[in-house]
Amino acid sequence: MTTPLPAQQTAANITYRESGRSDAPALVLLHGIGSTSAGWRLQYEPLGRHFRVIAWDAPGYGGSKPLSGETPSVEGYAQSLANLMDSLNVEQAILGTNSWGTPTAVAFARLYPQRVRALILGGPAAGWGSAPKSEREQRAAARIERVKLLGMKQMREEDASDLVAPGTRAEVIQWITSAEGLNAEGYAQAARMLAQADVAREIASVQCPVRVVSGEKDTRTPPETNAKRIAAAAPNATLQMVPDCGHLPHLEHPEVFNASVLEVLRAVGQTRAA
Repeated sequence: MTTPLPAQQTAANITYRESGRSDAPALVLLHGIGSTSAGWRLQYEPLGRHFRVIAWDAPGYGGSKPLSGETPSVEGYAQSLANLMDSLNVEQAILGTNSWGTPTAVAFARLYPQRVRALILGGPAAGWGSAPKSEREQRAAARIERVKLLGMKQMREEDASDLVAPGTRAEVIQWITSAEGLNAEGYAQAARMLAQADVAREIASVQCPVRVVSGEKDTRTPPETNAKRIAAAAPNATLQMVPDCGHLPHLEHPEVFNASVLEVLRAVGQTRAA
């Protein structure tokens, strides 16, 4: 499978990749905690036929400037996203996520409802914000300590098989194990943000259409406590369960994920000729 990546660009202290026409509806993609804008390699070309696709490297990832402080808030990431969209003259967008990108997208939709046409949440992480403080701190600390001990590359190699369903093609595993653009400091901030996030609570006030796309075999963010819980809490959500799929539907079954994005595009009335 050919997987060309658009070149990285920089705006508002954030590196990002872009494909598609500048006058097309905007689709902004937010990666997971162990990924970067490169993780959307199977979306740039097919979805770029219909969208202006913009995928960021979150603060502390790729060439993006980290947020200040050891424990930046979910709102801090959302504000950084708003700054990037402002600098790229994107007034409204559909936001698509994988895993850890979900809290930022939901916070953005809560803070800037007029700027979000819809949310597409792939393999969403609900966050740990509803757990007792001691448990949240312990989970974040364990993740951070593991990265310090192993390094990003070895951690990704050890985690790869748990992120996808059995039988996933080898090239997906190769993409997962690449640690390019990842660093321990950015990951640590991201883990502490996840410890604060409570997506199910946040999304209860989000009125835009929400499509939740979850792998039936996702063991990293089990659907019962993540995707299904989020979909049940959102006022205007649909849940799509993908068979033989783990935590990364956009890489494991890109044809399913991309088709879901296009369905949402049609539903919100932004269809344009390719």
